[in-house]
Amino acid sequence: MREQDPILEQEVVHDQFTDAILKVWGAIRQHSKLLTTLSVVIVLAATVIVGYFQRQSSNRAEASIRYQKLSDRYQVGETKWLSAESTAENDDSAKPFEKVAGDFKSFFQNPKFAKTPFADRAKYSYAKIQFYQGAVDSALEYYQDLTQNVHSENQLIAVYAHQAIASCHEQKGDYQQAVSAYKKLATLTADGLSSLWIEHLSKSAQLGMARCHEKLNQSQDLARIYNQLLKEIEDNIKQGVDDKSRELTTQAKELLVSLPDVSAEGISGSTSYKAFQAYQAKIHRYKVQKDIEGRLGEQAREKLRTFETRATDFTENLDKAIDYQERGKLTTAWRYYRLAIGVDGYDPDYGRQSIFDFAPNRKVYESALFHQRRIANN
Repeated sequence: MREQDPILEQEVVHDQFTDAILKVWGAIRQHSKLLTTLSVVIVLAATVIVGYFQRQSSNRAEASIRYQKLSDRYQVGETKWLSAESTAENDDSAKPFEKVAGDFKSFFQNPKFAKTPFADRAKYSYAKIQFYQGAVDSALEYYQDLTQNVHSENQLIAVYAHQAIASCHEQKGDYQQAVSAYKKLATLTADGLSSLWIEHLSKSAQLGMARCHEKLNQSQDLARIYNQLLKEIEDNIKQGVDDKSRELTTQAKELLVSLPDVSAEGISGSTSYKAFQAYQAKIHRYKVQKDIEGRLGEQAREKLRTFETRATDFTENLDKAIDYQERGKLTTAWRYYRLAIGVDGYDPDYGRQSIFDFAPNRKVYESALFHQRRIANN
């Protein structure tokens, strides 16, 4: 059999490659108009998409600047409006307030800004001005729209709009409708928002329900709400003390394990707080003994000092809280419970740290306590 020439094999492969290229090129020539049109369409579509996002970005930036200026004017107008004492002063302060209201309306109705999150914020501020000036039905219309149609960044505004709707009904004297709106707010959930914030609004809604029940002479519902709020606070305090005791007990165990010549075995208590006290006493005895022996190193001393400072703050504040509670001075007791438990959280009504992330906040607590005592004495 004659061997095939390798040169001929290369030529055959080359011819096949050439034929393939020619076929592709022929197809391109045959459909050149279609391909050119598709290329133009793709380029135009890309240009339109890029242009759209650029315009959106530009509109958002412009909206942010313009909204901030309107918001600054609103803050000045609101302060003047709320601080006006006489009718004449109120009339004078209303003029700039009315002007910024019109500017807010123009802002959120402007198609250029309608898809930005600032449109919802402007609408909310406009509705507030309507409420202040007695146009409650108009305010209700805008608030109801905000509960259903808001930008994804404005879920908090939607929640506040629910609260505002309840306030509008209460302002109009439609107390039964207000109760229904407050109930809806009390059970509201919202994606992306802190559950603590929603909890705060829920408890505030319960106070709103109580006000309306009183207007409707529904004393049984009124007492039930105040008692429920105070019971929740009492339960949360107990849970807070228990959690803090467990936390310090864990720290005490870890400390004992790190120290020489001491064991954490055999320490217990009937409650979490009793167990903590047992560990606290054990650590104190160890420190005193080592001081007598002169065998306490500086590193160990610092560890003991850190733990004892935390433990002493807890026990001293807790003792004061219990003492004031037994004497009936509940608001002072509340303060020392907060210090003992050491819970932090921002209280929007007081503008400072509070027990907000652990129980109904101070405003809710004091209001519920005051009204519970008031109706109990009537």
